[in-house]
Amino acid sequence: MKKKSYMKKMSAAQAKQAATIRKKPCYRRVSEEFDIEYQIARDLQSVRKRNHLTQSQLAERMGTTQSVVSRVERGSNVSIETIARYASACGAQLKVKIA
Repeated sequence: MKKKSYMKKMSAAQAKQAATIRKKPCYRRVSEEFDIEYQIARDLQSVRKRNHLTQSQLAERMGTTQSVVSRVERGSNVSIETIARYASACGAQLKVKIA
């Protein structure tokens, strides 16, 4: 099978699988949760960069490791306490708003 033909079939299979997943009842909830986690991670990373801090420098301020900071910035499942410590180490303050 030629590479282009194979890639076309794989792309079609992936699109079909994605459509099936989007139809599942839990898809919207999971998608919204991921969007929230991702937005928090982006906001935290922006604050760190605005303050001209590397991940290692921030980790030192937090009393943790660079890998923890990286995990937070990837939007991994982290506690509110860790997010607040991160923000504080950047000289920022965590505020939660439910609208």
